[in-house]
Amino acid sequence: MTRSRIYLCAALYAEGPSDYDFLSPLINRLLDLLGNRLLPSRVDVAETIGIDAPRPYPPKRDDRIAAAVAEYWGAFTLLVIHADGAGDPDEARQTCVVPGAAMARQNFPSLVTMPCVPVREIEAWMLADAEAFRTLLGRGANPSLPADPERDADPKQTLRRILREGDFRHGSERTHRFFGEEVRLEALRKLPAFQRFEAELCEAIEAIARASDAAD
Repeated sequence: MTRSRIYLCAALYAEGPSDYDFLSPLINRLLDLLGNRLLPSRVDVAETIGIDAPRPYPPKRDDRIAAAVAEYWGAFTLLVIHADGAGDPDEARQTCVVPGAAMARQNFPSLVTMPCVPVREIEAWMLADAEAFRTLLGRGANPSLPADPERDADPKQTLRRILREGDFRHGSERTHRFFGEEVRLEALRKLPAFQRFEAELCEAIEAIARASDAAD
């Protein structure tokens, strides 16, 4: 029996524009890599869609997530909900991710969803790879990256400092997208929060495949 192909397209609900800029290309890379590893010759991967609730925005985050899912339903197969951990990622999951996912599933029970929660801010993941900085700033660059980026108290400020010291003057959109496209996965895999994200992304891909196989 020939199994049907699996369509992988993530919808990303993130906290701000720079988070979309970094995470969208990173998720694209991961879906392609992990999808083909877990389901060889079976996956079709589409570009990640950045989603938000239509205006006027509901006042509560849970309602905004549910409204965004309703607005884009049918265009994606996986919902990734990003929230900064602010030093307590488990609490951020419970307050900023789980309720919105549950509300969205009230109308769409088949929704496959997963969190993306760095310990503090997503910029910590950009601080994991010195090679990416050398590509951006020049091969002679020697950025003073934190030994443990997830423990950095202010990853955004640390990133700004390193870029300023490297005389990099382009805007945030270009910078975050560059790192989303170029940061090495082997460097990210040293970070526990990324390890958890990648493991849960594998689980989500497998859940999508099971649902597709059951529908055949």
